[in-house]
Amino acid sequence: GTVGGALHGNSGSRAGDIGQWACRATVMTRAGDIVHRNREDLVFAYRQSSLDELVILSGEFQLEQDDPAQLTKRMQKQWIVKKAGQPLSHQNVACVFKNPRGMSAGMLIEQAGLKGTRVGGVEVSQRHANFIVAGEGASSQDVLRLVDLIRSRVAERLGVELETEIEIW
Repeated sequence: GTVGGALHGNSGSRAGDIGQWACRATVMTRAGDIVHRNREDLVFAYRQSSLDELVILSGEFQLEQDDPAQLTKRMQKQWIVKKAGQPLSHQNVACVFKNPRGMSAGMLIEQAGLKGTRVGGVEVSQRHANFIVAGEGASSQDVLRLVDLIRSRVAERLGVELETEIEIW
């Protein structure tokens, strides 16, 4: 990941998102102009932002000072929680789908019976169903086919349309 990608998609976790700390971004528009976007020009929401320019060149953040020992403890706790619930030891595509309002995409995928479902060299993680794990010989086409399968099966069985969190060009 990159800072630009994190700003564009307003990356975050249960602890918050990057948009809450952003105070300025420098972007290049499709016309090639360099523009500075200040906090009042920026809009952040769940996994999205108003930064839809061609290139995000830089970001500036206003952070809060805190005790280094307390920060370290908080980060260690978050890492332990993530490590316990996500397939971090494998190659994966990260969280694939946005959580629909009030629901967990991973739980919906699991309820649709898709944990462990394979397409080519990729499969839905056994640990967290909103992760796709890449194995030997995996291809981007395998990922795209599995994403389509998950979306259609969840819609068919549970009546929920999943929206991808990853951007597919």
